[in-house]
Amino acid sequence: MTPKMKSLKILRLCLVMLTVASPSVAQTSFDSEGGCLNVVDVSYAKGLGEYGDGGISANYLHEKFINDRFSIGPGAGYSYHQKYKFSAILIYLSTHYFFLDKRFSPFVNLRLGGYAMFNTKNVGANEKYSLSKEKQSFSLYFSPSVGLKIHVTPSIGIMASVSDESYLVNNAYDTQSNGYKSKLVHGLGISIGACFQINGW
Repeated sequence: MTPKMKSLKILRLCLVMLTVASPSVAQTSFDSEGGCLNVVDVSYAKGLGEYGDGGISANYLHEKFINDRFSIGPGAGYSYHQKYKFSAILIYLSTHYFFLDKRFSPFVNLRLGGYAMFNTKNVGANEKYSLSKEKQSFSLYFSPSVGLKIHVTPSIGIMASVSDESYLVNNAYDTQSNGYKSKLVHGLGISIGACFQINGW
């Protein structure tokens, strides 16, 4: 084999390798046509303000891509609140906006919906962080956040974020008025989770 033929053979081999490798290198972000964005995350929150409360929570989101950067869909979760001593089931609408269609991308997220309170323990104590004996109704929940998405593979990634976890707590004790009233309770949350795409789902 002549040197020229060897060079052509090596060139062809390089072209084949580049052709095979290019799609895997390029596909560093979710495909908006390849299924919904699924997110499973856990978070820990610390109370903000005089009546703020924190705790732990876990969530699952299933969002449909509107385009390469924007997705929206339903979410559900569970949270436990340390100071008010209650558990909650969350149901909400969630939306993500990714600033870059790349492997690493900052994003903003907003969750808006409500929660049902159960397993209340600090009831009728007439003290800070206690709840009245009245039955608690379904109430408002919302959480804006900022974070970063990092892809491990084209269809699997890790997401980390910082959020303001906000709950409207009905009939919470107010130490200034010595009575029960509705309060918007805030917590600063730190969350980490996995995001993934399954074709057709």
